Order: sequence, then structure tokens, then C-alpha cells
Amino acid sequence: QQHDILFQDDGVRSQRFAPFSANSGFYYVRYNKRTRYLLTSVLYHGDDVVANRSHQQTLSSLLTEHASLYGLKVKTLSGFDYPCGFHYHRRPNFLRDVVSGKKSPWLFHINWTANKDDKLLFLRQMGLWH
Repeated sequence: QQHDILFQDDGVRSQRFAPFSANSGFYYVRYNKRTRYLLTSVLYHGDDVVANRSHQQTLSSLLTEHASLYGLKVKTLSGFDYPCGFHYHRRPNFLRDVVSGKKSPWLFHINWTANKDDKLLFLRQMGLWH
């Protein structure tokens, strides 16, 4: 199936980011009418971003709306191929596999981390900073 937009899994399973748990730090967008309308809608909801203090929450609610009303096809990618800070901070066995070379993620987005210095430190420790 062709998807309009592919997201990294944020790891959170709360109502706030349901149903896709999409991480807005990294995603692929297919250029078409549905995605143009979605991203235009995100821009028009700038007041929600400010009120929620989260562009991810606003985008998550719009993903659900656009999937339901306009047929937007959303896919959340595997957290083991496209891990993020959730996996770093909450999945120690997975991290051991990455460090030992048993797992080789395509991309590792270090969100859920306080600052850039820590992000670089963590990526270097895993041997993923080039």
C-alpha cells in the first residue's frame, strides 16, 4: 500500500499522540494533494501549537482528522529500524543489540534528551555518530 506520510514511532502511547504515536522530529512526506492540505492545515493551526506548546500534538490531531475525513494514509515506522529517544532511554536490551552490532537502525533520532551535548554523547557511545 502506498502511504502519504511515514513517521518515526515516538514510543508514547498516550491519548495525546494517539492513534499513530507519530514523532514529528523525523518523517517522510509524499508530495500530493492530501499532504499539501495536511501541512497547510498545520500552518493554519499555529495558535494550537503555541497553546499546546507542542507542534507534535497539533500534528497528531490533524493526522487523525485528515486520515478520517480526507483519506490521508499514515504509517508509523518500526521503532527498531527507526528508533528514537524513547528506545534509548527505555529499551536497554535493544541498545545493547545496537552497540554489539546485532541491530543496525536506519536512523536514530535522540529526542527525549535534554540538550545537544547529551545527544552527541549518546550517539558517539553507540558508535552512531559519523
